[in-house]
Amino acid sequence: MQRKQFRRFSALWVVVSLALLFSASVTRATEVQKVGTTSMQTLKVATSVRAIGMAETYVAVADDIQSTFWNPAGLIHIEGTAAEFSQINMPADIQYNTAAVAKKLNPNTVLGVHILAMSTGDMKVRTIFRPEGTGENFICYDIVGGVSWAQRLTDRFIFGLNLRIVNSNLDNADYTGMLADIGTLYETALRSLKIGMAVQNFGPDIDYDGSYVDYLDQGRRNLEEAKSNDYTAAPPPTIYRLGLSANFFTLTGLQRPADFDALMALEISHPNDNRERINFGVEMTYLNTLIVRGGYKFRYKNFFGYDEERWAGGFGIRLPLPGEVDFSLDYAYMDFGKLAEASDSFMSSPHRFSIGLRF
Repeated sequence: MQRKQFRRFSALWVVVSLALLFSASVTRATEVQKVGTTSMQTLKVATSVRAIGMAETYVAVADDIQSTFWNPAGLIHIEGTAAEFSQINMPADIQYNTAAVAKKLNPNTVLGVHILAMSTGDMKVRTIFRPEGTGENFICYDIVGGVSWAQRLTDRFIFGLNLRIVNSNLDNADYTGMLADIGTLYETALRSLKIGMAVQNFGPDIDYDGSYVDYLDQGRRNLEEAKSNDYTAAPPPTIYRLGLSANFFTLTGLQRPADFDALMALEISHPNDNRERINFGVEMTYLNTLIVRGGYKFRYKNFFGYDEERWAGGFGIRLPLPGEVDFSLDYAYMDFGKLAEASDSFMSSPHRFSIGLRF
């Protein structure tokens, strides 16, 4: 009896959450967007290559090691031990890499560790009076390390958690603190339909130690020397995600062709510094080896959607290796519109790669 009551409560909780998210979307659609009001923007960069290939519709799909970076509850679906490394290409020669390892301890519990690292490399110090550089250089980097936990609470409800230590450095300013991700999956009995929800980058305001030289104020006031100011605390870029996913053939009732399979997903997200977003994605598989992905990010005027991003696509390869090891390679490309036009080489374009092992 208690288990049935818990299932009903879980389903009701998801429905209420969906209603609240839609209500928030309608309420805030006409408000001024708070772009530029959060700190540590590295945490907003999508890092799951599979999710990117599906236009970031992964919160309810989550069923492999890449769930670490989207919805940690999805880690419950890995078998044995899984590992993943990804390369995220960013503009301006910014380097961004991630790695994750997780192990299934028993049918109901998975534990893992992960790391994210971003570095800008040397950049020129520029001022209003010396826009080509002062001859000095500076560097910025973010490092995030954490542990992941996924727990099956009932036969249909799964809970996941990331606890992270974040370290951010802006030249001579530094910040170290803790953030958390919370995720859930509810596997309904309705034609393979899954409901996923996650809250990413939840935690206290980010307040850097140190100070910065205010060259802007120097130019505005025509001062001989720039003054130093202390940094102002700003919240982390918290993202609320809610989505649906299902096997295409099971949901539609269409006959599945031999050796083929497909799934589709819908995701709604709300960043705390921008408008709501609605994405749709699909994934098609042949012989459980070759995978093709695609998706679209919707926009309607200034009510919801992205400024530049629209479509995304990618592919994956799954191969068995000797010693009962499974190898995976994933690639994704996300359309960045005008932002991608600034790229002057293949490696500076918004390509994403990941390599995974399961053993």
